[in-house]
Amino acid sequence: MDGFQLVARIDEIPPGESKIVIVNDKSIAVFNVEGSFYAIYNVCPHEGGPLGEGRLKGYVVSCPWHELAFDVRNGQGTDGGGYCVGSYEVRVEGQEVFVGGRRTA
Repeated sequence: MDGFQLVARIDEIPPGESKIVIVNDKSIAVFNVEGSFYAIYNVCPHEGGPLGEGRLKGYVVSCPWHELAFDVRNGQGTDGGGYCVGSYEVRVEGQEVFVGGRRTA
């Protein structure tokens, strides 16, 4: 797929889990929320915490360092502090998960 990179097989990211991948030299966290896949920039804008290692509850992941929370569907912060991270388009083809190299938000 043009502009997309294969990052995982769907069975590598069970529902409620994430996987950290590198796309175009950027650390990206890919999440599986009830069988739908989402990708956001893996680095928390507060102090650089790895969002892909955070706790996922529904569509919201909390940074493991300071609990800032982000919606994995669009990268928007949910805490009202104005923080956000880039989100990336995800495509699933058969059993493979692909992430686009451009931010969508």
